[in-house]
Amino acid sequence: MTVVSNLDLELDTESPQNLQVVPITGSDIATLLDSKILVAGAKVSDVAYMKAMLEISGFNAISVAHSSKDVMSRLRAGIHEDFCDVDLIVLDSSLGDMTARELRLVMNQFDEWQLIPIISLTKESQWDHAQALTDLGHGVTSLQYHPLTAESFPPSVMTALAVKKERDQSYQRQALLEEEVSSLKVMEARLKFSIDHDELTGLSNRRKLEQSIELSLIQARNFSINSVLLYIDLDRFKVLNDTEGHVAGDALIIQIANTLRRFFSPQDTLVRIGSDEFAVLIDNIQTPAALEKAEAIRQELDGYRFEHMGNEYHLSASIGMKLISADKDLKAGDILSHANQACFTAKERGRNRVHMHNPSDTEMHALRHNVQWAPRIRTALKQENFLLQFQPIYAVKTDSISHYECLIRMKDEDGKVYSPNEFIPVAEKMGLVEQIDLWVINHVFNLMRTMPEAISFNINLSANIFLDHQLFPLVAKKLKETGVNPARVVFEITETCAVSNFEQTKAVVNQLRTLGCSFALDDFGAGFNSYSYLKHFPVDMLKIDGCFITDLETDMVDQVLVKSMIDVAHSLGKKTVAEFVERQSTMDLLKRLGIDYIQGYLVGRPQGELL
Repeated sequence: MTVVSNLDLELDTESPQNLQVVPITGSDIATLLDSKILVAGAKVSDVAYMKAMLEISGFNAISVAHSSKDVMSRLRAGIHEDFCDVDLIVLDSSLGDMTARELRLVMNQFDEWQLIPIISLTKESQWDHAQALTDLGHGVTSLQYHPLTAESFPPSVMTALAVKKERDQSYQRQALLEEEVSSLKVMEARLKFSIDHDELTGLSNRRKLEQSIELSLIQARNFSINSVLLYIDLDRFKVLNDTEGHVAGDALIIQIANTLRRFFSPQDTLVRIGSDEFAVLIDNIQTPAALEKAEAIRQELDGYRFEHMGNEYHLSASIGMKLISADKDLKAGDILSHANQACFTAKERGRNRVHMHNPSDTEMHALRHNVQWAPRIRTALKQENFLLQFQPIYAVKTDSISHYECLIRMKDEDGKVYSPNEFIPVAEKMGLVEQIDLWVINHVFNLMRTMPEAISFNINLSANIFLDHQLFPLVAKKLKETGVNPARVVFEITETCAVSNFEQTKAVVNQLRTLGCSFALDDFGAGFNSYSYLKHFPVDMLKIDGCFITDLETDMVDQVLVKSMIDVAHSLGKKTVAEFVERQSTMDLLKRLGIDYIQGYLVGRPQGELL
């Protein structure tokens, strides 16, 4: 009687209703027939018989072994890159020095061999049901006994190989699943870390800082434990970042972060606020010690050297301080804002310094003023709420008004009129002054078309307008549209305007002069390099700064300086204008000194209508 017992251990944990039976295809059978089978037994004839039976059934990758040493040698030789190419072992009980159970125990110790199935062959007379269950319980895939037949042995081998293939696939799926779960856990950990940390430096971020400040406020209110927040901003970091690129900038930020890590203790909350801004929250510290700590870090960063591609940069930092005490009205956002304001004040006062927050800091009042004015200027531009006023300029030679300086005013929504001193500085800082310049040019040209040919107009230009590519095309267009004689147009620029972007400004001035327009250098003499600009800058008229005119009659130094300016200007073929003339005696003295034009309240105040 022939008994065949095949007991397979399934790894699939899906419920029966979810299992799908996939029929074996021809390609699957071909793959199984190519499987590598090791037949082991001490009797050469039995091994040869099993090999021949398998080859007749279509298996073509069969190797043999006649001792346990040969079996282990073949298994070791089959390992390639953590994988064994042996797919099945048929082990005959005639191999007396190794049983199937012993081989299984050895193979289970190595990942490369664990999934290789074993078919154990025994003689019919040696069948032991209890021993068979023990062997199967130790991972032997199936049991058969002699004599083998073609009806039982090849199908058993095919079944074992099919199970092996299924287990391999299941193992691969499990490995992929474990790898995917591990990746998801890593991603989850990174996401949790990124919530409270800066990606570049690994420092805590603003969210973490605000949470820590809230705790410091609780300590201050309930336990009278003072803390301090330092707001650190690198000075002129943008220069390096723009010159060398963001890679160099990131490298510097990482170095600074590591420097700060070494300087502060792990108990301090060190964070990166922005691109080049850091903050440190130090608990349980008094004001003198906090100031000393802030000054120490300022000195640490003062003259910080950073080398990149052969270029060396020297840096510094401005530090704002905010003491956290038992103030029940303040929140974390307020503390951070005050520290930032203190840092801004430190920068405004020259950089590379430490400043404690003070509500009366004038720099913050100026900043708030700018913030309040910017939207009002934008509204005025949209709604055409600007006005022109004209101040006459008296020509000494002809004893008549020959020019008008065009001065802009801004009308608020409530109808209140503001002088340029109130909104032009804000417009310059907020990048709005160029739009105002273009508005003035456009409206003055339209006005000139209706005015007598003998009247010329002086138009003030800001430094930034010379960087605007719209200036020259607009002037050329307005000259053509209105038919205005360009000799009637005098553009005024200050010395500050002249020195700012000198070459670009000089090039645009020359372009406009080719159209026939003239230029006046305003506030002449106020700077130390006035005569240097006069030598290199193409202007037609000098407007002597009012500080030399106000006390001209009583100040002999002013008289000497004004006389020299007039003489130098005339020797270079340029005209001169005296500003801030308010008395007839001052005007008479200027005439004796050879002035060409007079401007001031004596001649006329700025008015909305021409005289």
